[in-house]
Amino acid sequence: MEQPTIREVAKLAGVAVGTVSNVLNGSATVRDSTRAKVETAVQQLGFRPDAVARSLNLRRGRRKTVKATVGRPRLSTVGYVSVDYTARVDRFPDSGERTTSHGIKKSLGGPAANVAVMAAGLGGRYALNCELVTAVGSDPDSEWAVVELANRGVRTITVHPYRGGRLSRCIVLVDATGARTIVNEPLELDLEELSRYVGSTGPARERHCLHIEGFQVPNAIGWLDDERTWHLTTSVHATGLPVEWHTVEGLGLLLEKFNLVFLDLESARGIVDHDEGVDVVVSDLDRAFRRLAPTRRARLMVVTLGAGGALIDSLDARPSRIHVDPISVVDTTGAGDAFVGCFLAAWLNGDDPLAAGRMATRGGRLAVAQEGAQGAHITAEMLVDDDLRGFDLRVERLQEA
Repeated sequence: MEQPTIREVAKLAGVAVGTVSNVLNGSATVRDSTRAKVETAVQQLGFRPDAVARSLNLRRGRRKTVKATVGRPRLSTVGYVSVDYTARVDRFPDSGERTTSHGIKKSLGGPAANVAVMAAGLGGRYALNCELVTAVGSDPDSEWAVVELANRGVRTITVHPYRGGRLSRCIVLVDATGARTIVNEPLELDLEELSRYVGSTGPARERHCLHIEGFQVPNAIGWLDDERTWHLTTSVHATGLPVEWHTVEGLGLLLEKFNLVFLDLESARGIVDHDEGVDVVVSDLDRAFRRLAPTRRARLMVVTLGAGGALIDSLDARPSRIHVDPISVVDTTGAGDAFVGCFLAAWLNGDDPLAAGRMATRGGRLAVAQEGAQGAHITAEMLVDDDLRGFDLRVERLQEA
């Protein structure tokens, strides 16, 4: 006789699969009435989580509880959390070539998780209530990830279990210059029930930002209508955004659905459809933004330019280019995510876009000096302390296109 599945439990209880997972794994707060429905369905069907899941539940009592602080802005990031296996090599191997690394390290990663961890870690004047909406399994790596996130101040909300009952995995190669090549498994979140986790459409007691990584945009874009999200500040960043979205039309749709759009140099080049120098890309992208944005939701676009700094483009001010001095790069993995996390923490706490961009640029530059996507433990004090910055910033006010 086949064992009942978690989807059958969800159907009988009249709830989402993610809700059943949260009841079984204790990874998010669930209403008592909902919990009772799930537990009744589990008993009626004779559903039995696998042995690994049962052993994990015995260890829940040792997990740190992430409690929200009243009055703080809230950040909900949507997308990947993964276990990263990072190998440092002298150079990337050619096709068919075998190479030896300087070591292979296991760490926590995933764009949405990286953003949440960076934002939660700042504290001080930039303190937030942070949560990650994602999919995890019931294996030891999943338990480790949820505990690590909690230790970094991030609450995990599981919308549905990851396929195969385990955590998503990612392979990262980093060469001697700090450049990296990433291979990750696919993760498509079922976001139809997202409103259950990010709140109702009633008035919010605090500023609440719903941030979606690029991987999830094709699946999330239909959910993002005014009726569901008018009470939220919505943002998106380009990590994982499919290349077919790197167009003027793609930019227009992002500006229509999100209040704040983060791009990187690769996506910016696709949108302006040329491979000229950074200055030309910035000018052409600003022109596209100012032509499209006035009739859409977004009033702010931020572009990370790698060693070229960042562009802060707001309809309420002249565009600004933040320049940075060169520094020694150890690992660029997650640098863009670190920038986004720092920017959101500063912006949601009241910094204007340019001030938030300065803080984010400092955060990104500190991040590339450490190994791993979440290797840098950056605090608010580090971002504002001249002695700890280790590099200088220069702001250039650009002419509007």
